[in-house]
Amino acid sequence: MTNEANRIGDVLAFWNNRAGLGQWAGTRDVIAKQLEMGVLAAQVRDGMRVLEVGCGNGITALEIARRHRVQITAIDFAAEMIAAAKKLAEGQTLQGCVEFRVGDVRRMESFPRRFDLIYTERALINLPDWPAQRQALADITALLAPGGVYAMCENGQDGLDAINGLRACINLPAITPPWHNRYFRDAELATVKLPGVKLEAVQHYSSTYYFLSRVVNAALAAREGREPEYEAPVNQLAIQLPPIGEFGQGKLWLWRKEA
Repeated sequence: MTNEANRIGDVLAFWNNRAGLGQWAGTRDVIAKQLEMGVLAAQVRDGMRVLEVGCGNGITALEIARRHRVQITAIDFAAEMIAAAKKLAEGQTLQGCVEFRVGDVRRMESFPRRFDLIYTERALINLPDWPAQRQALADITALLAPGGVYAMCENGQDGLDAINGLRACINLPAITPPWHNRYFRDAELATVKLPGVKLEAVQHYSSTYYFLSRVVNAALAAREGREPEYEAPVNQLAIQLPPIGEFGQGKLWLWRKEA
């Protein structure tokens, strides 16, 4: 097997192993997850045909279907995650409907080109390099209906670098991405040319949260000689505050197809 195939196999095993962790399957940081779900749900309108690429155990898709009358197709390449999503969906009261199935962002040819909204939530950062990420961008946006939107909720290296710059000011160590993630770079995204698709907006929705959690809360914990807690009171303030600055590694890129 090639190095790339080995890495993809390792990433697949990693996510299959996390499938049984419930609300922590995608991340231990449940506040960051709440922020992600909120910013994605804000893009949804009743009647939409929606595709989620990299749905994990289905928490976000089910939350959107709980809030809106939509048709959601949700895919993930980890079969154990899809099994967990189907189990989680049992007995849920939803306004919309969700179909969970195994699918791979690298093989999107079979999907119809008709979605009003496609979104990812920290899915493309699992791809091994920029060429693979750029190809995924092209393949995903090709599935949009005229006027449709791809809401790319992913992590960016530039936002993380900004946080690490602040951490360095107070002698905190730099944060590095997990081994299975390759964060997006703004300079790379600026070179993307997609036929009939425009980058409409970028939202730094997580900036306040990452400043409070990775700088303020981390510094307070370091002074007390303990590990910072994800659900510390100072972190929870971010749910109530608007995003300020561009410090968050979590960003939302909105790509729109011409009507």
